[in-house]
Amino acid sequence: MKRIKLLLVVISSTLYFSCEDAIDITQPSELTPEATFETVQDLQLGLNGVYLAVPGESQIYFTSLFTDEVALGKANGGQGTDGELAFLLNNNSGDAASIWVENYAAINFANRLIVGADNVEVEAGSAEEAEKLNILAQARAIRAFANLQLLTYFSPDMKDDNSLGVILLDFVPNNTTQLQRSTTGEIWNFIESDLAFAEANIEPTVVTNRTYIGQNFILAFRARMAAYRGDYVAAKGYVDQLDAVYNITPRNQYTAIFRDTETPASEVIFKLERTVAGQNGNFYQFWSSVNSSVNGSPFFEVNRALFNLLDVDGDMTTNEDIRKLVVADATSTILQDYTSVSDAVYKENDVLPVGKYSITEGQNFLADIKVFRFSEMVLIRAEYYASVGDFANVAAEINSIRANRVTGASTIDIPSNEQQAWAAILQERRIELAFEGHRYIDLKRLGTLANVGVQRDPRDCAWNGACSLPANDYRFTLPIPRGEQAGNPGIQQNPGYSN
Repeated sequence: MKRIKLLLVVISSTLYFSCEDAIDITQPSELTPEATFETVQDLQLGLNGVYLAVPGESQIYFTSLFTDEVALGKANGGQGTDGELAFLLNNNSGDAASIWVENYAAINFANRLIVGADNVEVEAGSAEEAEKLNILAQARAIRAFANLQLLTYFSPDMKDDNSLGVILLDFVPNNTTQLQRSTTGEIWNFIESDLAFAEANIEPTVVTNRTYIGQNFILAFRARMAAYRGDYVAAKGYVDQLDAVYNITPRNQYTAIFRDTETPASEVIFKLERTVAGQNGNFYQFWSSVNSSVNGSPFFEVNRALFNLLDVDGDMTTNEDIRKLVVADATSTILQDYTSVSDAVYKENDVLPVGKYSITEGQNFLADIKVFRFSEMVLIRAEYYASVGDFANVAAEINSIRANRVTGASTIDIPSNEQQAWAAILQERRIELAFEGHRYIDLKRLGTLANVGVQRDPRDCAWNGACSLPANDYRFTLPIPRGEQAGNPGIQQNPGYSN
C-alpha cells in the first residue's frame, strides 16, 4: 500500500497539478530522462522500473467487489459497504482514481525511458543497437497495455472510434500540462503504433519466459484488443497462432498456476512478477486481514452465486470442478442449506475465503498477476463462433476447457440461439477467470448480448438490496477522477456522472 500511495504522489505532481513560482524552479540535482540514461545498461535498469510500475491489483480488487465475485466476510468491519458493494461510483471514488493514476504512472515511466533513449548512442547494426531496440519495444508494449487498460475502464464504447477515449500521453509532461481526452479511435491507433514497433523490434522469447514481453504477449494482446473492438475475425487469427504453442493446463496441474509453481508447459502466456511483499504490489489485506483461511479474518468471501456454479455437493473434499479449490480457499466451510439458516449461523458457518492468491513465495497473498492465459484466448475464439452463429463450436471451445477442469458430466449443451451462446461464454469466463480482473469488463462488453448483468446471491445481498445491476448501466464505465478534473479543468466527464 505504501507503493500505491507513493505513486499517487509522484504521478499527481507530474501530470495533474500546476505549480507556482518557487516550486517551478528546476533544481540542480533534478534527474531528467536525458541525464538519467547514458548507456544501454542504464536503459535496462530503467526498463526494470517500467515493469514494476505495471498495475494489476487495483483492477482485480475493484472488479471483485463491484460485480458478483465477493460478498461480506465474517470479519468485515464496513469495508466496501458504502462503495463498491452498494454500486456507488462517482468522481470521488478511490477505485477509479487508483486505476487512472496507476496506469498513467506506467505510461509516464515508459515515456521517460523512451525519451531518455534518444541520448543513448549505439553503432548501427551492432548488438547494442538490437538490445536498445528490444528494450524500447518492451517499454512501448507496456505503454500500449496501460492505454488498453485505461480504454477498457474509461471509454463508454470501445467499439466506437468516435467515442470518448482517454488522454493520449506520448511525452514527458511538465507541471502545467493540461490535455483533453482523445477519441477512442485515436487511442486505438496509438496502441497499434506501439504494438507494431514492439512486434518489429522485440527479440524472440521462449515460451518459458513469461514475465518479460515477447512475441506471444503481442499475439495475446492483439487477440484481446480485437475482441474488445468486436473484430472477431482478427481475434480468431491471433488465437489460432497461439494455439500452435499453448494448450489448456491439465486438471492435475491447474492449482499450480495460482501457486506460481507451474511447469514451463503452463497455459500462462504472460504474468506480472510479484516476489517481494510491498515492493511491487500484492493482495495483502484486500480480502482478508491475516491469510486466506477461514480463521484468517476474511473481510470478503466468494459470493455464493459464483461458488454455486463450481459446487455440486457442498463438500470441499470432493472437487468435481478443480477451480473450486482455487476460487475458494481449501479450508472453506459450507452449509448446504445456507438459504434457510439465521444470519448469525450463515455468517459463522458458511465461510468461503478468496483462495486464488492464497500463498506463493512462502508468503500470504503474494502471487504473480496472470495477465494473459491461453484459456482466455480459447474463450475469445468462442466469441468469434458466437458472432457468426456457429453454436456447435461455441460449445466445443468451452468444453475444451471444461474437459481439463471438471470430472463427470463436464460438457455444456450446444446453445440454441445467439443469446444463449453469449450467456454460456460469459458464464464460463465468470468461472475460469474469476478474481483475475475480467468480470467488470466482460459484463460491460458482453452483458447486453447475453442479457446478463451483475448477479449476486440473494442471501449475500439481502443486507442492502444491491443484488443486481444491468450491463447497460452507466457505471460500467468509470468516472474521470476528481483529482484529474481539479488539475485539468475542462476535461469531459463520462455520461451519467456529475462534475
